[in-house]
Amino acid sequence: MDHLQFFSKFFKSLGNLEQELQQEVEEMYSNVFVMGLPRSGTTLLSQILYNNTDLFCTNNFMARFWGTPLVGAKLSSLSITKKRLRSFDSFYGRTADIDQPHEFSKFWHKCLKVEDFRGYEPEKVSSRIDWRMLQSKILGINAIFNGGLVCKPMEFAGFHLNSLLQTFNRAVFVYLERDALEVTSSILRARKEAGEEKWWGSYPPAQFYESLRGENLLNQVAHQVCYFKAMYEGKFSESSGHSQLLRLHYRELCDSPNEALAKIKDAVRKNGGELTFEPLPAPLAKSGFLGSSEEVLQMKQALKEASRAYPQSMA
Repeated sequence: MDHLQFFSKFFKSLGNLEQELQQEVEEMYSNVFVMGLPRSGTTLLSQILYNNTDLFCTNNFMARFWGTPLVGAKLSSLSITKKRLRSFDSFYGRTADIDQPHEFSKFWHKCLKVEDFRGYEPEKVSSRIDWRMLQSKILGINAIFNGGLVCKPMEFAGFHLNSLLQTFNRAVFVYLERDALEVTSSILRARKEAGEEKWWGSYPPAQFYESLRGENLLNQVAHQVCYFKAMYEGKFSESSGHSQLLRLHYRELCDSPNEALAKIKDAVRKNGGELTFEPLPAPLAKSGFLGSSEEVLQMKQALKEASRAYPQSMA
């Protein structure tokens, strides 16, 4: 029996228990959704929110229960005590310890109808997404933990931002920005380590991805960065002034983490919720890798050329 067969039978065996845990609950707690480009500091923000506020998280233990999230949340609540993280270490978005934040990616992929990253068309699948079911699962996890969650659906929160705003009235959606050049250099390094032919991080919708397949590595990454920057700019422009939306910058998060937390707390309060946080004792070290002067010039040129296809990306 391979691991896919195992998990398929495992989730089926837990199906009745998942249904018993399912209940109609009101939106009592404020969840914080973290959005941003890959390599922009979203994992760090998720760790800080879990470590220094009263929010809970979908942790590395729960990640195994993506098919039965309420069962996973219940087992986690009975076996894992929320405790302060020893550090904010991660490896390309992955945390190590069982109690630390996990993107819960397979859960989000299932709920948001992501069957093939390369062929994903957000507008087409939106009408097939069961938003009520998604709401029920997240609010059910809230009820089990008796608290809000930090969630990290990444680009899928951006793709479906308007629907998520309508589904979670008390949630706050935080877009964490980072300089395009820093993001580009970091994604390039990740791809070189994973194998240059392998796409890394967020996939743009199908038509954009297909148009990039024949490009070289640097141009692919430059277009990836510019597309997603433009997408978030467009989404925030459409909902300008919405009380549930908040923008932060990676530099701000590292240099003044307590001010960043205070802004999130204020946004939660404006939407009828409460958030308490314990101040961080000092600023955080910023990660950074750009490359040689020649590589930096090449990245700047690639970003300049790619940005012409996505005018809002350099806004």
